[in-house]
Amino acid sequence: MVEHRRFIVDGLARLPQFSHAGWAGDTLHVSGTLGTIEGMSLADGAAAQTVQALDNMGRILAEAGLGWEHVAKVDVFLADMADAAAYNEAYGRYFADRPGPPPARITVGGCELALDARLEMQCVASRSGPAGPRPTRPAPRRRTLTVEHDKESLYVEVLGEGGTPLVLCHGLGGNHAIWLHQAAHFAVDRTVVVWDHRGFGRSTDRADRTGPEVAATDLLAILEHLEIERADLVGQSMGGWTVVGAAITRPEVVRSLVLADTLGGLHDANVEAAMAGVEPASLPVSGRVGSHPAIDPSLVERDPAMALLYQQLGGMGTMDPSAVVPRILGTRHGPAVVLRLTMPTLCVVGDRDRLFPPAAVRAVSDMLPDSRLVEIAGAGHSPYFEDPATWNAVVEGFLASLDR
Repeated sequence: MVEHRRFIVDGLARLPQFSHAGWAGDTLHVSGTLGTIEGMSLADGAAAQTVQALDNMGRILAEAGLGWEHVAKVDVFLADMADAAAYNEAYGRYFADRPGPPPARITVGGCELALDARLEMQCVASRSGPAGPRPTRPAPRRRTLTVEHDKESLYVEVLGEGGTPLVLCHGLGGNHAIWLHQAAHFAVDRTVVVWDHRGFGRSTDRADRTGPEVAATDLLAILEHLEIERADLVGQSMGGWTVVGAAITRPEVVRSLVLADTLGGLHDANVEAAMAGVEPASLPVSGRVGSHPAIDPSLVERDPAMALLYQQLGGMGTMDPSAVVPRILGTRHGPAVVLRLTMPTLCVVGDRDRLFPPAAVRAVSDMLPDSRLVEIAGAGHSPYFEDPATWNAVVEGFLASLDR
């Protein structure tokens, strides 16, 4: 369903009635975009608004993992056709610096636009781009191993090869297999590592110590065992505490962080205010097939088989949530520590997340020196599972910006 494939770009002006873009299959529809520079302030004049609107649309495309080469058509609406010459010249200069011909375009004049803007633009892009669909490639290599660390056995899978390794750290309701939508997708182009935290999946927790402190050291031990010197780390919910702990301890091995529906232990007054009244450990669970506090109830209606799979995967392992949750929530990192996390960070959150709501994740993003935030509309606490195509595209766009 299309409404579960929308997203919002942090820091880019919009009215609350719409998202910046939405996927329909492999087609991205970008909402009408104005030449806003700060909040709802407009650039000065038709030419400046043209360039700013194109820049703003470029930000939206980048968050979706796309570029201008993927755009099939741009629709332009002018308040006054007298501005056509200035707008057309600025538009032409903008695309003169980019390879290939500009996108198809239509211009409509005499439009009454919001904020008394001189122009507004929207576009349609395709994930496959001008070169056609992603080329067919052999299935990525997959190997499994056990890393012995601190008298525990940690289960690890490595998929694909090449590029900056991408390490995926699951949440309390998962294990290595919960990343099925991401592992195969990203392993086409790079090395992907998935693993089980202590007491989850196939990893042991003989000492009953699973929690953020040991998880961070376990992750670093896995990186050392695999001889990974630098990686992009993704932490979902509980896994956010893991990657933040590893990044604080060994920042030199972390190229970037993706904090997915998590606080990661980052804490200040704004985070605390945003979490007021939220009790992550107390959401009710019904006896229905597919019911789980970490996914939005709509997934059960849209895809009951996937909702059931999530429910089943979350039940594997030996850990006791009642013991682990206090260890997670009791681990906090204040502003002085957070300022050491200077690596590029993407915070991504479902706009229906009931465990760590968007306002709290936004407060976390605001604490970090180099962070951006994307909300995925229609998703709960686990957009990577509920709407994997959109989540993958957002993360792919972030990683691509680091590779350029």
